Formats: sequence, C-alpha cells, structure tokens
Amino acid sequence: MSAFPTAMALAARLARRGWLRGALALGLLAVAVIAIGSALAGSADRDTLQRGMAELLVIGGIVVAVGLGSTALNRDSDSGHHGLLVAAGLHRPRLVAEVLLARTGLLVGVLAAWGLAGQLASLALGLGPDGPLALHTLAMMETQALVLLAAAAASSVVGPGASAVVGVAVFTFAQAIVNLKAAADEDLLGTAGRAVGATYALLPRTVTSPMIADLQARDQAGIAAPQIDINGNVATLAASGAGTVAWVILWCGLLGVMAVGGMRRRTL
Repeated sequence: MSAFPTAMALAARLARRGWLRGALALGLLAVAVIAIGSALAGSADRDTLQRGMAELLVIGGIVVAVGLGSTALNRDSDSGHHGLLVAAGLHRPRLVAEVLLARTGLLVGVLAAWGLAGQLASLALGLGPDGPLALHTLAMMETQALVLLAAAAASSVVGPGASAVVGVAVFTFAQAIVNLKAAADEDLLGTAGRAVGATYALLPRTVTSPMIADLQARDQAGIAAPQIDINGNVATLAASGAGTVAWVILWCGLLGVMAVGGMRRRTL
C-alpha cells in the first residue's frame, strides 16, 4: 500500500477536474504549434523550439501551479471535506502534507508531459534528444513547485483569489531578485548591489537552467527571460548551481510549514 494513501486519492480526484485536463491538453497543443513554428523557421530551428517551450513552461506552469495551489486548503476546508478527514483520524499536519504532495505531484506530472512532448517534437524535427531542454524542464518543476506552495500556504488563511495573487507575486519577486543579482554581479547597480545580495541570500529565487541562461544571453529567450537592460547596459543571467537548487527546496519546505501553521488555526 502507498505510504500516502490520502495523497493518492486526492490526486486521482483532482486529475478528473476539467480545468486541469484542459490545461494539460492546451499545453500539448501549444507544443505542436511550437514544433510547427520551429519547422517553418527553416532547418528545424532549435532556438525557436527551446524558446517556445521555455515560454510554455513559465506561463503555463504558473497557471497550473497557481490553480492547484490557490485552492489547496481553503475550498475543501470550507466544504467540510478536510473536517471529515480529520474526524476520521488524520492529523492536520499529515493532512496538509498529503494535500501538498498530491497537488505538487500533479504539477510535476503536467510539466513532465509537456517536457516529454517537447522531446518528441525535437526528435520529429530531426534535432535529436534535447538535453538542455530536459534540464530546463526539471528547473521549472522546482520553480513552479515554489509558486504552488506559496499559493497553498496562503490558501490556509485566505480565499482562492488572494492566494493566487500571492503565488504570482512570489514568482515575480523571485525572478526579479535573480535578475537584479545578475545586474549586481556585473556592477550595474552601484551601492544598491549590497542590498540586492543580502536579499538574494535570504529570500526565495527562481532556478535558472543553462538553456535559459544561454538563450537570454543571446536575446533568444522571448518573454521567458528577456534581456536585463540597466541604463543601456545588458546583464546576463548565470545558470543556477547546487546551492540555489538546495535553497529553493528549503524554501518549499518552509512554505509547507507555513501551510501547516495556517491550518492549525483554521476552522474545518
């Protein structure tokens, strides 16, 4: 039997939601459109494929992450479903862990499906397996998990709308601090660089893959990672190292703890 039976049941229940299936299908359709655009670009352009996939994973990923996170703990608590689970003997911390595990698993599943479709598109275009795209997909899974868990932590105390705003705000800030750190590393911010460095060291950040760093440096990343222009000077992103990967995982854990704290005081 599964060590997380409630998570499995919740994931199966959520997987039947029309909006989630629609998001998955639209993402797969978008991959097909991206592949066609890459073929039409001439000689099966890899940059076009990677740029399109990067845009899908950031925009589509945020939609799915916020959709799953913003309703994680409020709707089922208000409807009484979580109350029934607690009355049946499931302690609140374990309930939160199972809910977050189910929703994070679904997010990873959707992004993995899109990433696999991107790999199939690369093969169909004669470009072969795309290792940088695979690594970027993994990086986006971690970044979007941060967004989901931020929205989920907020959902333990506020409604879906406000929780969605929190999730989007966390992504926006995390990406902004990475951009500012890139500018500070190239001495483009003057004395403000120290404050940026301190903020970068303490707060959550996005994970930058080597693929997106390369595309951004060549101004080929589109809206997924536009170039950073500071008074006419362009700063380039650096690929994240193991420290950033571990830091984002730590922040995901902290957000999970915040969600537990919010649920302890919530009426079920």
